[in-house]
Amino acid sequence: MTSDDPHPSRIVGGGINTRKSEQPVVVTQMLGIDNSTPVREEALRARFLSFDPLFDAASNLVAHQLVLRGRAAPADAPPELRQMEEDMLLTGLYSLTQGGLTGKLPLLVRISAGVLFSDIPQQINQRQLIWCVDIDNEQHLARTLALRDAGLTFCPTLNRNNAIVQDSASAWSYLTCHADDTPPVLAARLIVEGVRHSHTQARWPENAWFKGSFFSGDTQPAEISHEQAVQLDLLAITLRESVDTLVQFFRLNPDMTPRMLAIANSQVGGLSRPAESAAHALVMLGPQRARRVAALLALTGKQPTESMRHYAVTALTRALFMGKITRLGAPAESAADAFEIGLLSIAPRALSLPVETLIRKLGLSATSARALSAHPSPEGVMLQLAYACENNDAETLAAHAQQLKIPLHQISVAYLDALIAASALDEALH
Repeated sequence: MTSDDPHPSRIVGGGINTRKSEQPVVVTQMLGIDNSTPVREEALRARFLSFDPLFDAASNLVAHQLVLRGRAAPADAPPELRQMEEDMLLTGLYSLTQGGLTGKLPLLVRISAGVLFSDIPQQINQRQLIWCVDIDNEQHLARTLALRDAGLTFCPTLNRNNAIVQDSASAWSYLTCHADDTPPVLAARLIVEGVRHSHTQARWPENAWFKGSFFSGDTQPAEISHEQAVQLDLLAITLRESVDTLVQFFRLNPDMTPRMLAIANSQVGGLSRPAESAAHALVMLGPQRARRVAALLALTGKQPTESMRHYAVTALTRALFMGKITRLGAPAESAADAFEIGLLSIAPRALSLPVETLIRKLGLSATSARALSAHPSPEGVMLQLAYACENNDAETLAAHAQQLKIPLHQISVAYLDALIAASALDEALH
């Protein structure tokens, strides 16, 4: 089925362009923008592409939604800006599909009516994609049903005031609802948006999927910069997502790749041979080292300042030290948990956010949350020990060494080893 739009959306020069202009489009990173619109270009540069997680009733990760992060356009923004934002979203999706959607989980993408009536959904559709749409009239319904019959998967928004969607509800495998709605009795899998509290899930069917600030924290805390927002999102993905999702994040944000490769190809990454791309590096590193390299990048950003370099080296020193102390017999849950806590201990400074906000946004485990918020725990004692080593606090060192039942000289050797190993990171950050 073809669109009646005389200026259909099209894929131009590696980017999506849904505007009527026939002029060539300059793609900056992945933006379809004209040079004649500097203010709007600047507005788009305040946005970046990432993923919102969706969870089932048991809090298992079941899907992602491709989203724009950063400073959202105001309600009175010109329609051209909103159209450019959609171009940016679709261009990111095009980039992902060109490399093949490597993740096994479904990927949701919300599109406008204009894109629904274009050729784009059919051109870049893949098995994992679920297209989220608003069906406002009979024409929208007919187009969506035709594309569904052609093999595309759709998730219309269920609105009790919209008889068209109500009457066609049985035709869909997925339907979007809001957490404040009364749960409908339908065969479709319900995707519940706007979840802010844990008790919300109890009202919905067991097979429903959920998304909202209860799971992912605020989209972007107002008090941090654009660069820090990107770093925060990368850190969240690093800690709770698969390596496949990390690969996709770097495809969406390729300007992060050079610094990531510098870290991966350094002594800290420990690769046997240089990696040439983010995907290559992440696969060669393996899941654990890939996450550690990505976490270090998240703490420094793509253009680290001297203070950011210092933070990163300090974080890695703490992480390596706490891992070593665990292997010497400290009562932590695991060396990997201890390493993560050491790495994250610098995040409040690096990202300019309170510990409580980070715990929520990153979805940290109870073990990590207790240690980072100074609640009594074995890992918390180890973190205090790391602080004592940094400050050369002999009295505190002796007290914690006795508490952990580890000889003081072994602690000193472990810290020195960690400090030497972490110093190799500084070169990769210049």
